[in-house]
Amino acid sequence: MTDEIILMKLGGSLITDKKSETPKCHLDVVSEIANIISKFDQKIIIVHGAGSYAHPIVKKHNIDKGIDGTEIQKKAILQTRKQLLKLNRILSEKIKKTGMECESIIPSQTMSLDENNALKSFPKEKFDSVISNGKIAITFGDIVNIGKKNVGILSGDTLLLKLAQLYRPKRTFFVMDYPGVVKGNLEGDNPEIYDKIDSEYIDRISILKEENRPDVTGGLVNKIQCALEISKICECWITGLENLEDCISGIPKGTRVIL
Repeated sequence: MTDEIILMKLGGSLITDKKSETPKCHLDVVSEIANIISKFDQKIIIVHGAGSYAHPIVKKHNIDKGIDGTEIQKKAILQTRKQLLKLNRILSEKIKKTGMECESIIPSQTMSLDENNALKSFPKEKFDSVISNGKIAITFGDIVNIGKKNVGILSGDTLLLKLAQLYRPKRTFFVMDYPGVVKGNLEGDNPEIYDKIDSEYIDRISILKEENRPDVTGGLVNKIQCALEISKICECWITGLENLEDCISGIPKGTRVIL
């Protein structure tokens, strides 16, 4: 196994049907991801999104706004965490079927946020232990505690940024359901993508409303803001499944995010 660490975020819109109101996993996509990863002998940390396993129920019960004290919301928080563990288990089992070993670090059990929704505690030693033992480390966006009386949403994008800051890899990848950041309409058969985007992109392009891609963690705007921060540390790419093997091979394709 090489010492190089690969950090990747598998988008919720890639591994699930994000428009579904109930949990629905793209099993064929998850299997393909596992098969691609199994071809490489590198240290890998995977962050995955939540998609339809969390966003609809979080939005319905305003969990992203914090605890409201109702019993129905309390049950919704527990249900969301249960669904996220199920999605994480699906990915883990697909990876294990390829003969690789992996281990999950569960944010709701190991991480917390402060009152400003910034990461307060992060178990780097757990990630170190997993990858030092030759396993793939997996974590995901989750509902985590803020103190003892509130909760907040810890996005997978924020987790990827934290991991990049700690491990300082050569490259970091956001793997989406498109081959990069699309120019114009998302509905085309062969969407044209940007080769590069920078901080001016958010001001230049109207992407604040993604009505057809509901996301309680800020959607593409938050992703690009995290990617811009990551680009201060290492190469950062927004790419798609069709480019994943090339990206891990050291031939990145998609949209590079630069300052």
